[in-house]
Amino acid sequence: MWRHRLPTGLLVACIAGLLLASPALAQEIKALPWRTPRTEQAPSPPAPSPSLPVSPSEPAVQPTSWKALLMAADNAQPVFSNAVDALRQRLAAFDVAPADIGVLKADARAPASVADKANFDIQIARLAGPPSAGCFVFITSHGMRNGGLVVTRANGVLPPAYLAQALEGACANRPTVVITSGCFSGIYAADAAMRRPNRIILTAARQDLPSFGCSVDERYTFYDQCLLSSLDRGKPWRAIAMRITACVERREQHESTPPSYPQTFFGGRVVSLAAF
Repeated sequence: MWRHRLPTGLLVACIAGLLLASPALAQEIKALPWRTPRTEQAPSPPAPSPSLPVSPSEPAVQPTSWKALLMAADNAQPVFSNAVDALRQRLAAFDVAPADIGVLKADARAPASVADKANFDIQIARLAGPPSAGCFVFITSHGMRNGGLVVTRANGVLPPAYLAQALEGACANRPTVVITSGCFSGIYAADAAMRRPNRIILTAARQDLPSFGCSVDERYTFYDQCLLSSLDRGKPWRAIAMRITACVERREQHESTPPSYPQTFFGGRVVSLAAF
């Protein structure tokens, strides 16, 4: 299930005091099944596909290709879409096939490109592929404490359990890198269902802390800027994660903001995995 309806009191923007403006987001949150009109048949998260058992200690083979989903799940500021656009260009430069890069944005005009639940389910199912293909998911948005990242066009949040189930269905045991960027996004790295031997999880902040840079005066959030400046093809993800964290710390110190403490998780099979 996704969580539906967002409370103003718990919805904290990446810049302190900046709240989402939509009246629909000012409702009391309730843990309810995702609700759609009776005439709408939105797909459920992909069911786990059959796969050969893999030992948690068996190192994963470096993928020869990648399938990606990039989602700017809020449009309160342009920073989220800016990051997705820049990352799409970077992946293309890394020879990821354009057809293998799914892009969803809250400010998209084409119905199939809108960042909502139905399109998320469709696009994440497209990550399915051969054992030699890696999975890459990047989601940037505002975050809600104890909830997940905000999906504005769905008037909801994406809980870790839902994302974990969707990844299990589409990516199975293949090497998978998940980057969640937003306030309190450490909830994804801390969640037991997300922590699998084949997954790397990078998050912009600890699960109880905000991240920063959501402003019309910024091109990217602090974390997304550091991700883009640290992401080099062929570099181990562990080294990339360390560079991102150091970059965020420098920016926070320069701007005199509290530390956000970006979080990481490296599954046992992918500790040596390299980027693209």
